[in-house]
Amino acid sequence: MNLFKINQLAIEFRLDIGLEYDTPLDFFPVITNKLRNLTIVFLEMDEKISGACCKVDSQQIMFINSKHSKGRQVFTAAHEIYHLFYEDATFTICNLNSKDEVEKNANQFASFLLMPINALYSYKKGNSIEKWDLNSIIDCEQYFQISHEALLYRLKSGGDITFDEFDLFKHNIKNNALRRGYDSSLYEPYIDKDYTIGNYARLVEEAYEKDLISNGKREEYLIQSYLSDLVYNLEDL
Repeated sequence: MNLFKINQLAIEFRLDIGLEYDTPLDFFPVITNKLRNLTIVFLEMDEKISGACCKVDSQQIMFINSKHSKGRQVFTAAHEIYHLFYEDATFTICNLNSKDEVEKNANQFASFLLMPINALYSYKKGNSIEKWDLNSIIDCEQYFQISHEALLYRLKSGGDITFDEFDLFKHNIKNNALRRGYDSSLYEPYIDKDYTIGNYARLVEEAYEKDLISNGKREEYLIQSYLSDLVYNLEDL
């Protein structure tokens, strides 16, 4: 699939769920609000595995590596949306740096979902960027909340930076962002332990409220899905 077709899919997806085509996303709160049948499970995985996804009847489930940075976790979730909405696969495991053509398409979709072609162009024009440097790159990734590596790949593939610049800009990013006045949240995990967000908790609570399950079964389901804070009234993740 060519890049313009994938970009169009990403824009149409944004519009279909009620988002503007070019605005940055506070990704996890927005996507769990807009996709009401989606459950996202953060799990500790091997470093080489970014995530996975599956469909169970009308429910869509994605698994995100809890050890990765927020930028990477967001990119992985956007990647899994491609598998869930544009493929028929029942269960998919996604490895970092896969050469599979479908995985490449999913990566392109994720990049365009988070930052469509026109959005990047508008940002570049609006900020009078004639030549990308580390300052403008960090500003851009913070604005779109996209991972540093994903933005570098996007700029390199578009001919905006050279391979040598790509290699130069990819190091010590957390420290470089802090030195430029940003906090470190984009470069640390959004959720760094086994935890579940999205529709699963809603389904369990609805079943309990309708007397379809007992409170004991409710607590069992919540604990099994890493939501023990709801059972023991813990306030902090």
